[in-house]
Amino acid sequence: MATKIIIANGANDRTTPETLLEHWHTHHAALVREHLAPSRYAITTLDKPKRGYHGIATLHLGDGQEGVIANLPEPIRADPFYDMIGARTAMTLAEHVIVEGDTTMAGFKIAAFVRRRDDVSADEFFDHWLQIHAPNVGEHLTRTDGAFRYVVNHAIDAPDDAPFHGVAELWYADEAASQAHLGAVPLDGFEQLSSDILFLKGREQVLI
Repeated sequence: MATKIIIANGANDRTTPETLLEHWHTHHAALVREHLAPSRYAITTLDKPKRGYHGIATLHLGDGQEGVIANLPEPIRADPFYDMIGARTAMTLAEHVIVEGDTTMAGFKIAAFVRRRDDVSADEFFDHWLQIHAPNVGEHLTRTDGAFRYVVNHAIDAPDDAPFHGVAELWYADEAASQAHLGAVPLDGFEQLSSDILFLKGREQVLI
């Protein structure tokens, strides 16, 4: 089965966000392409940094690369990029495409990082997400002009105390379309199962 990875990175206090993002695009991305050979690789630059994060990498890898986060090839691990990072969250995920849409006209993306409550089981959390919350969000997305695509990603084997247990990705023409969509979605109980939802918003650049 193919592997999907989402990584949110932020510059540390010795590095400017501009320096981190420039190195990421001009040097680190080339190493990732050469040594991991992703079938899809995108970087989302955040409009407004939040909780120390400045950008998000999304990678689709081949079979047998589930443990790549913990076992990066040496040329990637040796990259000074990692000396520039402060905040970092990395997850290996199972992808569920809820609304398949063309994102060529998308100028705005939201990645919602979600953590389940400590007293909620993974089965209960993911079942509610896929069976109730995702159809609710997806139904209203298809009714919204300028809303294109919706994907739910569940973390694989994440411990109970992990910072996050999944990521929702949504693509829009602009921020106004996102507000129109999300403002129309009624509550469905998902927020009661979640202890934290971090919305990171920005512009996605697809490299591969």
